[in-house]
Amino acid sequence: MIPLLSLDGVSRIYRQRRGLLGRGVPLRAVDDISLSVAPGLTLGVVGESGCGKSTTGRLALGLETPDSGRVTFRGAVMPPPDGAEWRSQRRHLQLVPQDPLGALDRRLTVAAQIAEPLLIHGIGNRGEREDRLAALLNDVGLRADQAARYPHELSGGQRQRAVLARALATSPALLVCDEPVSALDVSIQAQVINMLTDLQAARGIAMIFISHDLKVVRQVSHEVAVMYLGRVVEQGDPDAIFADPLHPYARALVSAIPVPGPRRLPRIVLSGDPPNPADRPAGCAFHPRCSLATAQCRVEEPGLIARADGRRVACHRADELARASA
Repeated sequence: MIPLLSLDGVSRIYRQRRGLLGRGVPLRAVDDISLSVAPGLTLGVVGESGCGKSTTGRLALGLETPDSGRVTFRGAVMPPPDGAEWRSQRRHLQLVPQDPLGALDRRLTVAAQIAEPLLIHGIGNRGEREDRLAALLNDVGLRADQAARYPHELSGGQRQRAVLARALATSPALLVCDEPVSALDVSIQAQVINMLTDLQAARGIAMIFISHDLKVVRQVSHEVAVMYLGRVVEQGDPDAIFADPLHPYARALVSAIPVPGPRRLPRIVLSGDPPNPADRPAGCAFHPRCSLATAQCRVEEPGLIARADGRRVACHRADELARASA
């Protein structure tokens, strides 16, 4: 299947100043990643805070310009941000952020904010926009009377529904969902996740679903990429990764998922914090926290190697872990 959106060898480097007069130190937030998402499917991106998940989402939307590599949408290179071509393309690429209250303007009604993208992109006349607004409210489970309310008059789940309705207003081809349910109660999380999957099935929308909650990612994703310190360390089918992860970092994440009954994997507790991205360790960046690290891991950085089952894994000991699991 031809990808809707692709990131090919993409890196994003920021300059981190040390001290008032210190020189800027390069910080690789995203380091040479290649990902793609097909029409109507969901790519899940997981990892600890600071691993580059959100920066990857911003690169996919064209909100950030890569320092190397390229982002393509429908086969064309992503135009520079804030240009006329980029603004026109933005109707097809929308963001669902983590904090719905921060994403909404407290001075405007819900109706005004949902209809705003239609005005910006010149979609429909006044009557058509009103019909579109009513349909969007129904699609996300909001009542007509709630459209006249302000964000502070809604619950957290209702605000996230309003944010989703605004993102859907222009009928986008791709949604980038950046921790869209992490601020919600568990019961509301389930409702929003079910609504997203239903809307995807009905509209054929592609999604990049960014989260640290592996249970949610497994539920919604058709493919999963596990990121660590700006790089993808394991990628492939969710069922395969969650049943038998082959990278030690992915194994630690999966082992932390609460499950009823006996565990498939023993609980793995990682020691220490992720290294500073501005001062990456030599070799495999995960080796200071890995109980399986060898001398090779400390000096040689592993590549992301494709395996016979379709997965890609960046670990020198992936074959050993696969044999041990078998």
